[in-house]
Amino acid sequence: MVKQIAALEISNRYYKLVVGYTLDNKVDILYKVKKPLSVPFKDGDIFDIGSLSADLAKIKNIEKSTKNVKMSIGVNEVVLILPPYGLQVFQSVKSTNTVSQVSKIDRIDINNALSLIKKEKLPSVNDDLIDIIPNTFIIDGDKTFLTPPLNEISTTITIDANVYTLPKKMVSDIYKACENSQIKVKRSVVAPIGVSYLLTGSKFKTRTYVLIDFSDKTTSLSFVGDGVVFASNFFSLGFDDLVLKVANEFNIDKKKAEDLVNLYGLDNRQTSYNPAIAIGTDSLGAERKFTKDDLLKVILEFLKTWVDYFNGSLKNLVLNFTRKPDLVEKITLAFMGEGSKLNGLKEYLLKILPSNPIEFLTIPTVCCREPEFINCLGAIYMASSYRGALEDENKIQVTQINRVDDNASSQRSSLRREKYDELKDEL
Repeated sequence: MVKQIAALEISNRYYKLVVGYTLDNKVDILYKVKKPLSVPFKDGDIFDIGSLSADLAKIKNIEKSTKNVKMSIGVNEVVLILPPYGLQVFQSVKSTNTVSQVSKIDRIDINNALSLIKKEKLPSVNDDLIDIIPNTFIIDGDKTFLTPPLNEISTTITIDANVYTLPKKMVSDIYKACENSQIKVKRSVVAPIGVSYLLTGSKFKTRTYVLIDFSDKTTSLSFVGDGVVFASNFFSLGFDDLVLKVANEFNIDKKKAEDLVNLYGLDNRQTSYNPAIAIGTDSLGAERKFTKDDLLKVILEFLKTWVDYFNGSLKNLVLNFTRKPDLVEKITLAFMGEGSKLNGLKEYLLKILPSNPIEFLTIPTVCCREPEFINCLGAIYMASSYRGALEDENKIQVTQINRVDDNASSQRSSLRREKYDELKDEL
């Protein structure tokens, strides 16, 4: 019997809840909902925990109506999706002797090695440890494994793992809101990590790329090498800022502005008939009719600014991590999030970034096509296949995982001996 998982994502303006399960390496969706927050926040800085708690409390009793059936869905336990704002990634390698008198590796040996990593002092006292994800397990004879080498004979076990941290205040506030609403967080997943697992499972065409979440108020960029998230940054400009710019330029309400952006987007087709699409006022308060060309001009102005920020963030992310300037213009860019649904955006970016392969991610399920829900699907997929090193019931338990295929495992083992060189097989 498949296990149903509820994934909860709290973004700057909305919370999203998706209930689903993983079957045959694919995520199937039973229910999804997106609701606005009573008090929006910015870049993980929650202004009103009480208001957020009240919003989240509503997911405990959700009514789902279909053509002939009305049913209630009660959610008390969730996989919580954390945004990557301030995400830090560190590599840690720890070894321990095996406990067994016959040197047979047991789960306690894996837990002991992970415990050593968990006890390491974090570089910043303002960060919280979010997850420990093993890269390789090494035993006597320098043999490496991608999954825990249970029952193998070895006097020692070494774990090479990535340690993920996030700002303590942001994590604490989100958890407090869940606690106040009596929602149990079974485990947490950092958004781009869950998506990287989903893309690996979906046989995404490349294993090294930059994942771009063009969200409502923020755009985050995460460097993924060989299917693993290694670094992330963000800038405070998103789809909502575009909507607000249109609303201000046309002097119309935000709902009308959002409808116009979603309907037309970057529609630059030239026709002899150019009717008014909105009626607002000019700077003097006089009534003015705005056309599709006026909308296109505003969107292009916004995107020019957005691309300037994006280029700077992309350059810093790639150079700071790989020290390879030529990679900035070669690496695949994988777009997702609310802003990625903007009509004509992909064609615009192909002109602005002609040397980068550009992919707009589509969700591999017929039940949920909207790109803004992909973080939830990633969390469901990851929670189904790998519960992580810091799960709720046993903070250092590891279950077997397999993030790469057998052909890649030997490459991965040798690559891990260097500081970082996953790019050899990709570019």
